[in-house]
Amino acid sequence: MSFELILPFFPQSLQDLILDTTVADLCINGTAGVFVERDGVMARAEAVSIGEEQLSAAIQQIARVLGKDITEQDPILDTRLPNGSRVAALYKPCSPNGVTVTIRKFNRWFTTAELTAMGSLPESVCDTVVSAILNRRNVLISGGTGSGKSTMLNAFVAHIPSTDRLVIIEKPMELDIMNPNAVRWEALDALPGRPEVTVAQLVAAALRHRPDRIIVGEVRDHSAYDMLQAMNTGHSGSMTTTHADSATFALSRISALALSAHPNLDHTFVRSQTADAIHYVLQVNRQQDGRRRVTELVRVRDYDSTANAFHVEHLYR
Repeated sequence: MSFELILPFFPQSLQDLILDTTVADLCINGTAGVFVERDGVMARAEAVSIGEEQLSAAIQQIARVLGKDITEQDPILDTRLPNGSRVAALYKPCSPNGVTVTIRKFNRWFTTAELTAMGSLPESVCDTVVSAILNRRNVLISGGTGSGKSTMLNAFVAHIPSTDRLVIIEKPMELDIMNPNAVRWEALDALPGRPEVTVAQLVAAALRHRPDRIIVGEVRDHSAYDMLQAMNTGHSGSMTTTHADSATFALSRISALALSAHPNLDHTFVRSQTADAIHYVLQVNRQQDGRRRVTELVRVRDYDSTANAFHVEHLYR
């Protein structure tokens, strides 16, 4: 029971799109129209609309059902359904032309075999990454928004031996992890009477729960520093994702995020730690035709402080 939680608040035309398994993203641009993404291509949903008052009431009700709230004083909603699908909304006055709503649906997860058959994951790349995982190498998956990072991460986590204890940290929780000894944690925003619980705090806490590997759904802030420390202190075989346009830029981004953790961190030290901690970077991109596919796989060699550059070996490009 997931989409059923929100269906009653929408007209039938929008309910049909929410239940349509070919739709990956449903975007309601206030009163300006409804758009859907199918097979990586965004297009207007013709003859589908919702009034401003009905949309405002719908998103308020949805927020309450999911244990949140959205008002003019607190206009940003970022939450999830039980199946991992995300519901994001921006309320007035920040969205003056009506509430902006985006529903990123998780209709199903794919295995590495299925991704290979679809042409998204070259077989040689799959074999190399699986071998790296079995040999307890740390893997970073990078890509843009909607490129398939989470799908790729979920598929590769399935290759981790069932004897390993995993701590899975996400915000929001969405991965479909079947490992029998996996602990699922979710970072939380602050609410009245409840302080914020960050990804960084959960990564630090994970070290006290005897993990063999730590899986962070996405590193997007100073939690990168704690993740690097974990990878460098006996938790090899860990995995995470980040936003980046290339494999080498992903290393620079992780370093920059880690530097934001403490004002006195040394630039060269953090970048060297990044090179020591991350062994492989897998880059996924969404192509112009909408297809999501692996575009790079690199093995990280080291960081050259003189040249201010990461040395990598391109295994696939």
